[in-house]
Amino acid sequence: MRVSIAVLGSVVADIVVSTSRLPRSGENMHVQRVQAMTGGKATNAAVAFTRLGGRAFLLGQTGDDMFARQARQDLQAEGVDISGLQVDPTTPTGAGILLVESSGHTAFMIDPGANQTLSPQLLARALAPLLPRLDGLLINFEAPESCLLQAVAMARAHDVPVFVDAGPARPYSPEIWRQAAVLSPNQAETEAMVGYAIASDEAAEAAARELLAQGPQAVVLKLDARGALWASGDQVGRQPALSIRLVDSAGSGDAFTAGLVLALLQGVDLAAAVRFANACGAVAASRAGTMIAMPRMVDVQQLLPE
Repeated sequence: MRVSIAVLGSVVADIVVSTSRLPRSGENMHVQRVQAMTGGKATNAAVAFTRLGGRAFLLGQTGDDMFARQARQDLQAEGVDISGLQVDPTTPTGAGILLVESSGHTAFMIDPGANQTLSPQLLARALAPLLPRLDGLLINFEAPESCLLQAVAMARAHDVPVFVDAGPARPYSPEIWRQAAVLSPNQAETEAMVGYAIASDEAAEAAARELLAQGPQAVVLKLDARGALWASGDQVGRQPALSIRLVDSAGSGDAFTAGLVLALLQGVDLAAAVRFANACGAVAASRAGTMIAMPRMVDVQQLLPE
């Protein structure tokens, strides 16, 4: 069954720097490689969802520049519908520097650019004609809070389930996820939302239950090497991480969320959907890059052959 979602978030030009370590202040150091590619949390998730067999409509905003033209070309080549992607001719397309250490760990420096000038009015105009065709709405926190609240209200009015990838950490209103089908932050984002560290399994479970009490039907925590933890109703489950060679963790959370949403919309139960999502994230983490690292179904099936 092919399911359709709209994805609201960011479109960013990623400058990916592969380096043995982060530079010191004032240092002029050689690095292993520099690549330019299309990225952004919404872009990554939309591409992953499409590669896995779903249909994705991307909602967001770019500038009117070479980064925007490249992003549109890349997204169309991937089969993502960009009819809802707006243009702000007065603001540059979002762009970021992504530093990837040899360990696979990353650091980001991002100018959100036109992503932050999207208005609720423009968003509503783009989303309204899509709603009758959608099985779900996936949002993240790389869009203005006012746009997220507008999108959530419109989705609820049409009985379209909302999935919230709560990243990056922002002091946004719980109204965004209060009636979500799934709320899914990573460890740092969870800690920002609950106000304490979740280094232990007990603390992570307590945090999941605390977030669940805020209203979402389910909470799924992305915990990197510790795998994932999910909570729904009075049930809590854990899914261990798959054994991979970590190359680049950037985008792995976006792949995880895309896989989770796809599986749930196809009727898979939550525990099995988290297992599938884990494999999607693992594929992305085992590759260099952001959008280009997103998984296809054949990649996931190699990790989960059954």
